[in-house]
Amino acid sequence: MPSYEFLCKKCNKDYEELTNFDSSGKYKGVKCPACGSKNKIQKMTCAGIKFTNPRDTSKFDNFGYRAGYNLEQAQELRRNAEAASHVGARPYSGIDDVSSGKNFGEVE
Repeated sequence: MPSYEFLCKKCNKDYEELTNFDSSGKYKGVKCPACGSKNKIQKMTCAGIKFTNPRDTSKFDNFGYRAGYNLEQAQELRRNAEAASHVGARPYSGIDDVSSGKNFGEVE
């Protein structure tokens, strides 16, 4: 018996129900578990994939938002660490052993 998802129009509760397929789409035997209302909307699902609340649609679930949200804090921590460091901000910026120098052209 398949599981279908519904949204109650009366109390806005999302719920799942194990019931047989109803070609009319009314699912007369299905009631909201919270308020008992039969006034509902069937949510679209496809082979276990839920389209009603896709992953990463919330800004706190979205990695891009979280990375941008914490970016200024991370940059501030980096600036503080570089300022407190005894080697300076970019200790390796003057090293170039690829284009010239003692080991230029050697492959190990």
